[in-house]
Amino acid sequence: MRNRIDLNPLRAFDSTDARTEAVMREAPRLLDRLDPDDAEHFAQVRALLDDAGIGYELDATLVRGLDYYTRTVFEFTSEDLGAQSGVGGGGRYDGLIELLDGPPTPGVGWAAGVERMLLAARDLVAPAERVDLFVALAKPDGSRLAFELARDARRAGLQAQLELAGRSLKGQLKHADRIGARYVAIVGNGDVSLRDMESGQQRDMDLRNVIPAI
Repeated sequence: MRNRIDLNPLRAFDSTDARTEAVMREAPRLLDRLDPDDAEHFAQVRALLDDAGIGYELDATLVRGLDYYTRTVFEFTSEDLGAQSGVGGGGRYDGLIELLDGPPTPGVGWAAGVERMLLAARDLVAPAERVDLFVALAKPDGSRLAFELARDARRAGLQAQLELAGRSLKGQLKHADRIGARYVAIVGNGDVSLRDMESGQQRDMDLRNVIPAI
């Protein structure tokens, strides 16, 4: 165990050695020792989860088995699976692509057990294969508004997708057409335009009027 901890101190969190577990129970919490940049980033992650209405529990001892994760790691669980509630997990990785001789590329990924997902989803009804609304970004400053619009559209029962790939506005509109989106909301910094992809008509409107207009 000593060798594992020397290689990566985070291994101490998932140790089953009784002596290591006793030490870890008295050790300072990792969440209380974040540097200011990491603390701010984690606060933003939690704020987005709160805004989306996604329930979560903080676990200061959670670690993942792959050493390339940075900052946030997570696990999915389902109450429908009983005591063995785990479905999958993953995290953020900022340096993985560089390790593979690629350019600096922040990323996030996860893995899950197929049989666990099937068990958790056995009573769910599959949504219709349609996209009512694609939320595009005209300016990066509008990303928070775009997130909130996609969230509210889904809560209203619409099938909504959000631009996450960093495409140009032209590229986003091509993507929306390719996936058959009925409407595209183009979000700027506090303003929004709604485009009808069938008629090609586009009009500016207040953000709160977008969903009723669909």
